[in-house]
Parts: sequence; structure tokens; C-alpha cells
Amino acid sequence: MKYRSTRGGVAGVSFIDAVMMGLAPDRGLLVPETIPKVSAETIASWKSLSFSELAFEIISLYVSREEISAEKLREMTRLAYETFRTAPDATPVVDLSSKSKTENSVEPNVYLLELFHGPTYAFKDVALQFLGRLFEFILEQKKEKKTLTILGATSGDTGSSAIYGVRGRQGVECFVLYPENRTSKIQEAQMATVPDANIHAVAVAGAEFDDCQKIVKYLFADEQFRAKHSLGAVNSINWARIVAQITYYFYAAFQVDKLREKQNNNQHQTPEERKTVLQPQTALDALWFSVPTGNFGDILAGWYAKQMGCPCGGLIVATNQNDILCRFFETGSYSRPVQGATPTLAPSMDICVSSNFERFVFHCAQDNAHQCKQLMADFENTGSFLAPDDLFQIAKSHAVADSVNESRLLATIKHWFQNTDYVLDPHTAIGVASGLTKRPSTRTPLVCLACAHHAKFPEAVAKAIGKNTLENNVPNEKPLTDLLTLPKRNAVVHNSISAVADYIHKTMAERHGGATSHENADPVNEPPAKRAKTETENGADQPSSAEAPKVTEA
Repeated sequence: MKYRSTRGGVAGVSFIDAVMMGLAPDRGLLVPETIPKVSAETIASWKSLSFSELAFEIISLYVSREEISAEKLREMTRLAYETFRTAPDATPVVDLSSKSKTENSVEPNVYLLELFHGPTYAFKDVALQFLGRLFEFILEQKKEKKTLTILGATSGDTGSSAIYGVRGRQGVECFVLYPENRTSKIQEAQMATVPDANIHAVAVAGAEFDDCQKIVKYLFADEQFRAKHSLGAVNSINWARIVAQITYYFYAAFQVDKLREKQNNNQHQTPEERKTVLQPQTALDALWFSVPTGNFGDILAGWYAKQMGCPCGGLIVATNQNDILCRFFETGSYSRPVQGATPTLAPSMDICVSSNFERFVFHCAQDNAHQCKQLMADFENTGSFLAPDDLFQIAKSHAVADSVNESRLLATIKHWFQNTDYVLDPHTAIGVASGLTKRPSTRTPLVCLACAHHAKFPEAVAKAIGKNTLENNVPNEKPLTDLLTLPKRNAVVHNSISAVADYIHKTMAERHGGATSHENADPVNEPPAKRAKTETENGADQPSSAEAPKVTEA
């Protein structure tokens, strides 16, 4: 298996090089040159596998044995998922409809794929626990023992998952950028209270997530900076994150099939009467997935799974008020709003530019790198592009989309709590609300991806069910709430590429020797126009980019 850029600049890239490259030199994203197709017989044989065993089988299709032996890859997947609280069932499926307190009080055939049982209580752990082991393997293979600098941006969950994946590991430094005051308190605490010296939580003052993401992309595109610090990507632009997430779509289909088989047996149905997701009787019996998404990585993994042969009747792109994706699937126009991201109760989805969407555009353009490059250039230059009609029609054949506002989000949390005692986190609630709106029929089995534990967002849950109800009727998740009592260890830097680069230079010099500041190090190729926009687009008076970052230590 080899990889190529969505913009055509590179091809024939190995898996490990694709992982380490993150962003291609031409600023495109790396995609597999072919998508493996899995036979029905193989899929049936996978049904009895544990999550880590299934992950091994799926990831093996994208990695050559010359790069990673079967034995080593199997060990990496085993170690990654034994950290989950529900191991070996890393991502259990819950029949939410069956929890109804009274008959017909909730919608039928609704399932939750619980992705929050990893160390940081978020779905990002599924990919990043694997990626941490993968980085460790790559470092072990390198003849030149050079420190790997992990750099990522987060709207809340990626940061802590990345940190927990590499904390304390030798030869790795991890820098995570997040928008100051735009995450939940627990999300920030998960990043800023980690005591390991190789972890650097960086709050970007006056920023949105898109600003942080933009800074990361520019630093990866700067060849001198990337080479000097041996950058590695943890954001969903890294292909390893996508391939690891493919696993839970297959796993969910198998678990739902088992639940429905059990239900059929309990109802004493004949084989002809039984409806399963692996062999649906009609299109209405086929499994649909509803995926809360901002950066398009999670649902892109579902798209790849579907292309490989995963039993899936359809995909639902579930967004909050930051609806750039929903608007695309409705109109064919991909356009960033002038006002930027709107803060919502689902902060991990407060994103205006979906990084992974470029991969989807490339495939909908029938792998035409020239067309994809032109569309992305239009977007980068003007803030929008209009998809050609043939591309738009292909995109609509792959997924449908929905946007959920705050009142609908809160009503969804309240409805399911009152009728089942199950507490949805705000992002999961968006997936449930969209799924119920967009699935073809109530008889269609709907799997909603439960992206995070509700305890990470107590303010949103309290607003939905009432503060007293939350405090008196919902068990406290002590490992999370205890974090709020710990001292923070983070830096606050100015919202510019050069300020972040300077902070990384200084920190690496202090930790490992070398240049003591950005002024004495290799220059970062920061486009003046882009830099000026980044520094002023939030409208507030801010310090110059040369001003030293404020660092708070325990």
C-alpha cells in the first residue's frame, strides 16, 4: 500500500512516511492510492474478533509487512486498547431504545456506539492510543536518535488524547495548541494539569480553533521548521488516525447484528423473518451511522469503511450551528462564514474549516488531484468554493447532512434522560437528533456515535436537565472532576505563527539545547498577509508577536 497527495505533488509514499509527513509538501493530505475491498466471507469471519484483533486486521490492509511486521502490529493494537476501561470491548454498543422506561416513549432502533471509554473519555483515544505506540515504534527504528516533536491543534478533545498517548515517552515532545477560553473547563484541565515534562499545553490568546489549526498547517508546510524539529502530526490530517477509526464502524455493525440476532431469537422469529444488518432484507433494514463532526475525520473513517465493504446503508453528517459541512451537502458551496466560528455547547465542533474534507473532495472528484488542488486553492484564496455539479452529485450520494441548534440539542438530551436515564453529551446529542431526522425510516437501525462522556460537559447537561437533577441524580465522574483541583501547567501565547514558532524554539532549546529563540533559529516562512490577518482578525488589542509568552507552572 502506497499513499499520494490530494493535490498531486507526491505519490508512492510508504505508510510510515505518510504518518510522519502529516501534511504533504504541496499542502495536500495523504490518501491511499487504492482502497482495499473486503469480501463478504472475510467480513463474516471478522464478526467474532475482539476490538484489538479487528483493528489489527483492518490496519494490516494499509501497512506493508516490510514496514511493520504482523507480530509488532498485533502487539501495538493490543497495548493500545487494553488501556480502555471496558477492554477488551473497547467501543461497546448500547441499545438505547431498549432502555425506555415505558412502551413507545422513545424512538425505536436507536443504538449508541460508546467511544469514550479510553483514558480521556473521548473518541479521539481510539486513534491516538494507537498513534502513540506507532510513534514509539518509528522512533525505535530510526538510526538517528532525534527527538520527535508532536504538534497539534485541538478544539478540546484531540489535545488531551494526544497528550495521554505520548506523555512521559522518551524521545518525544508534545505541543498542543488550543483556543484560550473556548474549551470546557475539564477539557482544558485534561491538557494543562499533566505534570510530565515532555507535555506542553499552549493556549492561544484570542483565537478560535481554526486559527490554531492554521498555525499548525503553516508550520508543517515550512520545510526548514519541520526538519529542524522533526515534526509529527496528531491532528486528523494524520492518516494513521483515520485508519485506526475505521475499525469501530465494522465493530459497531457486528455488535448491532449480534443484538438484533438475540432480539430475533427472543421473539422466536423464523430465519425468513429475521432482520440483521449484515444481511438486510430491504434498504430500510440496512444500518445507518450518524456522526457528530466538525473536522470531518470521524465520518471520513466511516466513508472509507463503507467503501471497503462495511455493512452500512448511509452516513449522516451531523453538525452544530457551525454548519459549513451541512451547507455544502445542501448547496454544493463550501464557504467559511465571515464572522468565524460561533461558540456553542458542543465546543469540539466549533470549527469553520474542516481539515479532512479535502480528502472527501478528492475522492468525490474521482481522485482528480488537479481539480481538488484548484478547489482548495479557491477556498484558501477566497474563503469558499462551489463544487462542480458532477462532484456535488457524487458527494450527495455518499452522505446526507443536518445542522442542530442549541434548543434542539438541549431537548434531545432532556428527552433521552427523562425516558431512559441515559445522559448524552452535547456532541452525541447532535448525532442522535440528526440521525432521527435523516434516517430513512424508524425501522432503519441507527447507530449514533457517542463521542465523549457527558461529564466533560456538565454545563451543557445542567442546562438541559437542570443543575439540581444533574447533581442529585447523575453519578459524579471523579477522575474528571478531580482534575479541576490540580494546578495548571500551561503557556499562553499570542495568536500568530511566529509567536508559536518562537515558543517551540525556546522550549526545545531549554529542553535539548540549541538555538535559544526564534530570532536565532531558522526563520519561519510566514506570509505577511496571512500573519497580519491572524494577528488582527479577532479585533482585540494584543501584544506584538515578539512578546514572550506567559507561562504558568505548577
